[in-house]
Amino acid sequence: MTFYPKKSLLFCISIIIYYSSYAQVNLNKPVNISKAYARGTRSDTGKPGPKYWQNTASYQLKINFNPQSRLINGTVEVDYVNNSPDTLNELWFKLYPNLYKKGTPREMNVLPDDLNNGMQISRLVIGRQVADVTKLAVKGTNLTVPTEAVLPGKTVHCSITYNYTLNKTSHIRTGQVDEGSYFVAYFFPRIAVFDDIDGWNKYPYLGSQEFYNDFCHFSAEVTVPDGYVVWATGNLQNTAEVLNGRYIQRLEQAAKRDSVTDIITDTDLKTGHITTPGASHTWKFEADSVTDFVFATSNHYIWKVASLVVDPKTGRRTRVDAAFNPQHKSFYNVINYARKTVEVMSYTLPRWPFPYPHETVFDGLDQMEYPMMVNDNPLENAAEDIELTDHEIFHTMFPFYMGINETKYGWMDEGWATLAEWLISPMIDPK
Repeated sequence: MTFYPKKSLLFCISIIIYYSSYAQVNLNKPVNISKAYARGTRSDTGKPGPKYWQNTASYQLKINFNPQSRLINGTVEVDYVNNSPDTLNELWFKLYPNLYKKGTPREMNVLPDDLNNGMQISRLVIGRQVADVTKLAVKGTNLTVPTEAVLPGKTVHCSITYNYTLNKTSHIRTGQVDEGSYFVAYFFPRIAVFDDIDGWNKYPYLGSQEFYNDFCHFSAEVTVPDGYVVWATGNLQNTAEVLNGRYIQRLEQAAKRDSVTDIITDTDLKTGHITTPGASHTWKFEADSVTDFVFATSNHYIWKVASLVVDPKTGRRTRVDAAFNPQHKSFYNVINYARKTVEVMSYTLPRWPFPYPHETVFDGLDQMEYPMMVNDNPLENAAEDIELTDHEIFHTMFPFYMGINETKYGWMDEGWATLAEWLISPMIDPK
């Protein structure tokens, strides 16, 4: 997300430079960090300690989204792996859509029309335990559920059925963009992080701060009405089931080309028949080792794609997508800015092969990053579009690849992304 002013970042950089001259001085460590050093999960070198661990999970998401009512009906099947040395007697869940629930504490304004009853859980099973959903301990965006002991090294299966209504306005990183376009994030109950510093991540989501999630595997099925195209974290698994042949061919060609390919054009939108016949379509995606899963959908966006080799040693390519409202003329060049950003990250700064198979810039109402996706609003001039595009895509490294706890240390990823923005933008356009 973009919000750090230049003066603040310059101040941070000057402090880093100042203290680097005293690198041999032993600085005081916070008590909770010191305990992690003593337990061997962290080390003075900055590398993970010999006893470092992370918990993980595998999510199976099945989502039915009705654009007219904005109702999301979903089921979540989770296999949660306790890699910690601790026995877990409860699980903490994050219910991020409850930011819009009446009575929830928040630091962002929500219009009265968007206030609702929050996420409604109709079924919750953890292991062999069936929860009484009328007595769930929900506090704001947190849910705590006592469980049978989950021993170190063991896996517990969770099954959840739920629904909620996506916000129409009050667009805080997610919600309706226009009539027929939606960016849907934080849309499923997920297990909170349990780490070696704080134990359970009990911080509520208040709207202003950002997120901290485990690296997980996601298998997702998103069902939408006919005529809607879906973009998401992960690789589309069933292209032939949802797209007609000419669009499949264009995608296959674009994945091998450095130049820009038009997947869906103005003419295609007018002609129709982009998706296969049927009243609805289920789009299936797969993503591994990512901290989150989001999707976006529209029935009137055009779609441009370019690709490039990001790892010359293996020949691995990354596909770069831009999906946008054709009325937003400035967005026509975003595909070039996005592709150049991925190129610079892979070969110049930080000269590290882009880790994901694709990156999609979606024309939305925010300035926010997600694994393999960004939700960017159209801006008034090219300089702003360039800076926003490279800033949000650079977040791929910080926090998504590095796994930063944004809730507590948002200055880390925002600082790096802003610094990269200043350095990469002149490489895209020297003016």
